[in-house]
Amino acid sequence: MTTLVFIHGRGQEGKDPRALLEEWDHALSAGLGLARPPVQAVMAYYGNVLHRVTAEIAGLPDLAEAVPVEATQEVPFHPYLPAETGTLERCLMADLAGAVGSPLEAGIEDILTWTLARQMLQWVCRRTGVDKEIIKVFLQDVAVYLSHGRQPVLAEVRRQLPADGPIVLVTHSLGTVVGRDLLVEEAVRRRVTLWVTAGSPLGLPTIQRNLLARGTVHPGVDWLTTYDVNDVVALGHPLERSWGTPLRQVEVENGNEPHSIDRYLGHPTVATPIGRTCA
Repeated sequence: MTTLVFIHGRGQEGKDPRALLEEWDHALSAGLGLARPPVQAVMAYYGNVLHRVTAEIAGLPDLAEAVPVEATQEVPFHPYLPAETGTLERCLMADLAGAVGSPLEAGIEDILTWTLARQMLQWVCRRTGVDKEIIKVFLQDVAVYLSHGRQPVLAEVRRQLPADGPIVLVTHSLGTVVGRDLLVEEAVRRRVTLWVTAGSPLGLPTIQRNLLARGTVHPGVDWLTTYDVNDVVALGHPLERSWGTPLRQVEVENGNEPHSIDRYLGHPTVATPIGRTCA
């Protein structure tokens, strides 16, 4: 039986993989206009692993040990910063959220939790759009993955793959880089009946030069890539000129959330091939 395998992007540390899976499922169902085909679905979650690697290479092994691999929302924005700096970050985040009219209300006890700080950050990003700091964090996570995090992240993703059967692989953002590295393995590649990349940075030369299969070596699977021209992570699209074929490209309009996986999967032109292949 086919398994639908989702691989998320950066910035998912501290998230509940079950909630992420439900979010992606809901978006895909919306794109299909009905419930997705009744196949097993897996969220190959690696967010906390990458977060922990970042702490380790920052030279803070004690903090790295304190960041669990298991899902939890109580992890800092930047693991290399001391606790008192993190407290200031959360308080400043609450100030910024209040300045843009956040509906989230918090007393001092709530401000001192990372869960509410993350909710406030999401609110501010939605209201103000992508800024340079968000881009800097994206660049940091990609660089950490390529330089130090690849093996532990791939090991964690590989551990969550189904033992056998066909796979429809749906990847987003940094998860598309993880997916391309995963497809180096023949045992995985021959099982993938469709690979979807959404909001992918695989058009960037630095990433191409640092993949496990260096350069633009087409993995040889049925590949659909989707992008929004306003998605800064997807710069370098269209990919066909560098990656070759078979490669289907779908340009979409995601409105004010050009990098949102919900928006990508919500387009029938993206969801329909996934649903058809699963079925």
